[in-house]
Amino acid sequence: MVTPSSKESIIVVCGADDRYAMPLAVVICSVLENLSSNRHCTFFIIDGGISKKNKNRILKLTDSKQCLINWLQPPDAMLNNVILSGHITVAGYYKILIPVLLPDSYSKAIYLDSDLIVKGDLAKLWDINIEDNYLLAVPDIGIPYVSSLYGLKNYKELGIPSHQKYFNAGVFVLNLEKMRTENISMQVIQYLQDNKEHIRWHDQDALNAVLAGKWTELELRWNQLPSIYNNSSCEDSPFSQEEWTNALKDPYIIHFASSSKPWNSTVYHPANDLFFHYVDKTPWAGWRFTILRRIWIKLMLKIVTTMSKA
Repeated sequence: MVTPSSKESIIVVCGADDRYAMPLAVVICSVLENLSSNRHCTFFIIDGGISKKNKNRILKLTDSKQCLINWLQPPDAMLNNVILSGHITVAGYYKILIPVLLPDSYSKAIYLDSDLIVKGDLAKLWDINIEDNYLLAVPDIGIPYVSSLYGLKNYKELGIPSHQKYFNAGVFVLNLEKMRTENISMQVIQYLQDNKEHIRWHDQDALNAVLAGKWTELELRWNQLPSIYNNSSCEDSPFSQEEWTNALKDPYIIHFASSSKPWNSTVYHPANDLFFHYVDKTPWAGWRFTILRRIWIKLMLKIVTTMSKA
């Protein structure tokens, strides 16, 4: 069911630290490039330490009358005990705090990871009626069920049915009113603290454990994952061939959901050129992944990994 609301601003939340400032700008730029001309977006950026210089670069994207950007300061103390590893920093957990950080006047929000490109009109996603669900999300094609090989390790102990779908936490729509009423943010944080030995996919595992059976599916193409390119058909998956083909050939959102991304790796992805197309529409125009940048990124990852183990 769709409820048109052309005068309502679309609320979009992202979280990033300074390493993701440029990819975040690409997210914002791609949203605006494909947004209906009569719609408006209000972005809330959970600031994990973005420099003043990069904030000013991002704010230049607001020259469009369709966009407003607000900065939110995360209460990192609430996430003191989360598991950090590799490219996953504390900023990766900010999505958990959205119901807490956004003003109570907002009842719904779209969350987008800062490593994706929006190709579709985000108004179409916003206008989907969330009804009585806590969350709208896309099942993870690599982990379709909680009982899948890389699903929830402890789904049986939690009493979750094996056929319960498992969603990817890179794109979702939140029912903020329901999340606040049951204090879901604190439930997810508590789960992370109590189940460290079972956590494999960080915030995503915790959200799936706490919200099992309380969310509904979005079309696959609202969150195209890299693993879809491993197989051109839906064989051995719970999805129809039409869903699979739409996600493969005509995705609304392309999510670079792996450690290898266009700005830190030479690994091929069919959308690499599109990513840099959007880079060139931001204040980072002309930026490309070079050998010197590769060395710098490896050094920064080593520092982050060392700090996370300290």
